[in-house]
Amino acid sequence: MRTVDLDFLEKAPHRFVFEAIVAASKETVFGAISADPSTWTWWPGHEGGRYETPPPHGVGSRREMHMGESQYRETILAWDEPTRWAYRVDESADSLIDALVEEWVVDGDGDGSTVRWTFAVEPGADMEAALPAAKTMIGDMFDQAMVNLGDRLSAVRG
Repeated sequence: MRTVDLDFLEKAPHRFVFEAIVAASKETVFGAISADPSTWTWWPGHEGGRYETPPPHGVGSRREMHMGESQYRETILAWDEPTRWAYRVDESADSLIDALVEEWVVDGDGDGSTVRWTFAVEPGADMEAALPAAKTMIGDMFDQAMVNLGDRLSAVRG
């Protein structure tokens, strides 16, 4: 995949922005999002992952994710705890995307947070026509993930 930086969030040919409310503090939500990828069981289709670089994790850390049939290697581009976390996908097992940056922004007071996820993508030629359907599918996955994350965090708080 093409190497891009944070400015790709503004320059990407396609940007999908999704938002959801999670009933937990922004510190707790940020902690769950930036945690070891093996804990992302709240994301639909998650099948594993790990940080490839030793802690402490931050900008420049690398991680791998396994989602269904796809595997990804990513580099962290922003780690502004507890409000902003972003990464670039460096390698993917599928060839449908030429460049991708994802940004997570968490805002809130007390026990409620708004999570905004930006999916900035440059699709490959074979993916361009399918982008409207992909946007709907990605949005549905995000919505379900945020419900799952809220449920998981509330169970931990007990």
